[in-house]
Amino acid sequence: MKRSFSIITVCKGRLEHLKQSLPRMIEQANSEVIVVDYSCPEKTGDYVEKHFPAVRVVRVEGERAFSNWKGRNRGAAIATGDMLLFCDADTILTGNAAEVISRSVPEKAFGFFTRKSTAHFNKSGLRLEMNQLRGFQAVPAAAFKRLGGYDELLAGYAAGGDTDLEERLVLFGFKATGLGDGIIDDVVQHDNVARFTFHRDPIRISYAAGMLYRRAKIVLLKARKTGLPLADRERIYATARKAANQLTMGQNVAKMHLNLEDTPIGMPRQLGFARGRCRVSITVQLVLHDKVDLPAD
Repeated sequence: MKRSFSIITVCKGRLEHLKQSLPRMIEQANSEVIVVDYSCPEKTGDYVEKHFPAVRVVRVEGERAFSNWKGRNRGAAIATGDMLLFCDADTILTGNAAEVISRSVPEKAFGFFTRKSTAHFNKSGLRLEMNQLRGFQAVPAAAFKRLGGYDELLAGYAAGGDTDLEERLVLFGFKATGLGDGIIDDVVQHDNVARFTFHRDPIRISYAAGMLYRRAKIVLLKARKTGLPLADRERIYATARKAANQLTMGQNVAKMHLNLEDTPIGMPRQLGFARGRCRVSITVQLVLHDKVDLPAD
C-alpha cells in the first residue's frame, strides 16, 4: 500500500527560511503540508494562508519561549497521513524526498539522520550545525499517537525531544532506520544567535537538564514497561533542571537524585529493630572533563 505523508514544520522567527523550504514541501507526492505558527512575530500563518492556501496552518498563540515539541504535537494532532515527516523550516527537501523515504523506511520502523550522514551540509563549520538535521524524523502516525508524541516538558535548544522520541520508539519495538542521500537538497545557513533566539534557557542548562531527565526516564520506562504519569515526569524534570544549574556555578558535575519509593517494612522486630523502611532511589550524573574556553560560536 502506498504511504501518505503529513509534512509538519514549526516556525517562530524563521519566515525567511520557510519561504525557501516550503515550496519543496508542497511538491512532495501524496503529501499534505502543515505549518505551525508558534506565536511567530513575523505572522508566518498569515503569510502561508495568503501565498500557499493549500497548506494547513495551525496557530499556537501567546507563547514567548519556543518549543519545537509542543509545535510538532499540535501539527501532528490534525495530520491525516500514515507517516509524519517532521522537517524544520531551514531544511530544503529534494523534489521526491517523500518517495525516497517511503522506499527507505520499512514497516514498524522510523527514519532519522545520523550526524555523519549529514556532515556535508555543515558549510560554516559551526559545531552545532553538525546536529542540524538530527530533528528530521519520519515516524509512523499510529506509533507517534500511541507513544503520546513528543515530550513537551523538554525545554530549550538541544534538550533532546527528538532523541527522547527515538529512544521510546526503539523501547517499544520500532526499528531505527538511518536515512541517506536523495532526501535533503540543502540547509539554509544561519548563525547560533538565530538558533538560540526565543529559547528560555541557555544551552548549558537546556542540554544538561534534558540529558539527566531523559536518562532517568528511559531507565524507569524499561523497569516499568509502561508510560510515566505526567506528575512523575514533571517532578523528574524539575529535579533535572535544578541539577543542571550546578553547571552555572563553576562545577563540572550535574547530579540528580530521585527517591522512587520509601515504605515501612513489615517485620522489623525479626531483624532486631523496632521499625525500619525500604528505600529505592536512582542517581544520574552528567560529568564533564578538561574545561576549555568557550569558542565564539
